Amino acid sequence: MTKAQADQFILDQLKRLGAGMSQPREVIHYLYLPSGEAARQAAEALQSKGYRTEDKMAANANINRQNPYLVLAKNHIVASPQAVQELRRLFEELASFHNGEYDGWEAAAKP
Repeated sequence: MTKAQADQFILDQLKRLGAGMSQPREVIHYLYLPSGEAARQAAEALQSKGYRTEDKMAANANINRQNPYLVLAKNHIVASPQAVQELRRLFEELASFHNGEYDGWEAAAKP
């Protein structure tokens, strides 16, 4: 499954669960990074764009040794295919800049 297909799958699941797709909802993004400094810098960059962030050691840090730090980034958006595509581009560029990995997003069906 491609990343675009995975994003569309999540959007389809939200619709199947009865989500009103025209309403803003909290979206949570998962960004894994190689160092605490990279996580702090990424979190600050996202905060400047209006995200609420947490940066911490990932729960799987002993397994994911290449990117043991997690930045959770949260915001409220109308989860349209276009918005999700733009967000994926933003997070993948940020991950690439810091030699990390964007592990996607999730959202609740109820806003």
